[in-house]
Amino acid sequence: MTVAARDLVTVARFDARLFWRDRTALSTSVTLFLLLGVGLPVMADRLQPGHPEAVVAQHLGILSMLLVLATFGQVVNTLTTRRDQLLLKRLRATGMADRDILGGGVLNLVLQNTLLAAVVSVALYALTSLPVPRDPLLLLVAVVAGAAVLCLLGTAFTPLVPRPEVGAVMTMPFFLLAGVGAGGFGPLTEMLPGWVSTLLGLLPTDAVADIARIAYAADGTFGGDLAAAAGPALKLAAWAAIGLFAVSRWFRWDPRRQ
Repeated sequence: MTVAARDLVTVARFDARLFWRDRTALSTSVTLFLLLGVGLPVMADRLQPGHPEAVVAQHLGILSMLLVLATFGQVVNTLTTRRDQLLLKRLRATGMADRDILGGGVLNLVLQNTLLAAVVSVALYALTSLPVPRDPLLLLVAVVAGAAVLCLLGTAFTPLVPRPEVGAVMTMPFFLLAGVGAGGFGPLTEMLPGWVSTLLGLLPTDAVADIARIAYAADGTFGGDLAAAAGPALKLAAWAAIGLFAVSRWFRWDPRRQ
């Protein structure tokens, strides 16, 4: 294992230990993820029995919403807290590269949320009429890529958050927009003006939901799936590029504006 990889894994383990000791993080990023991720699709299945497509739509919409809460929102809270406590500055003083300090936290959240998404999916396969995805690998790619991009965007958003106490309030609009755009609140986009739906379609969470829908589509081929997923994948890549540029240009390692 190279030095960079070892540092990345070290920070990821450090983040994981702190995360599982944080009751607030557990109640929002884990408990809420599991309760809403399982509860709302189960409710949709009970309200519309015999319509697995409704369960799929609810599952993918709420999953996109919860990824915002558990990745974007969590990384904003974690990094702003560590910034104000000067912990980020101390980590830089150890000689670790900036990419490893930030990347370790991203790696931890991506792994945790991929596991949570898997738990939710398995529970829904057992409790509802949710079908097993035709292309489970593509669904995995959607969750992992979406979580990584949202973590990156959350990192880029932290300079706008003056203190940790307001982080949850400032990230809540993104959670709500993701719910509307990806279908977590139902087919609300059908009742909105066309230009609003177009704008919501530009969100990274919409790309995650689109790729996941391809994975659940009844018919398709490997080549067809790749072609259909190319557009949403490019959208995620564009958001990743925006996030990387913003982090490299404006990220703050301590409370003072640099």
